[in-house]
Amino acid sequence: MALISCPACARQVSEAAPTCPGCGHPIAASRGGGGTFKDALTRPDAVKSGFTVLGLFVTAPWIARVLALFLFVGLAAWVVAHK
Repeated sequence: MALISCPACARQVSEAAPTCPGCGHPIAASRGGGGTFKDALTRPDAVKSGFTVLGLFVTAPWIARVLALFLFVGLAAWVVAHK
């Protein structure tokens, strides 16, 4: 990680730091890494992550139901077989 000078106090700060530890000046926004919330949401990687989370949210309950059904049927078969 490279060190850069804080634009407010000229202290040496890591380029990955969100703010200057000395004065609190935002480092990411002053380096062009900032933006609006809308910009962050419309980045391609954010959109892809959103669709992935949405897909898991929709499919996970179905997977859980199918697994529960198999476990229930398996348990019922085991109980009937060991009567």
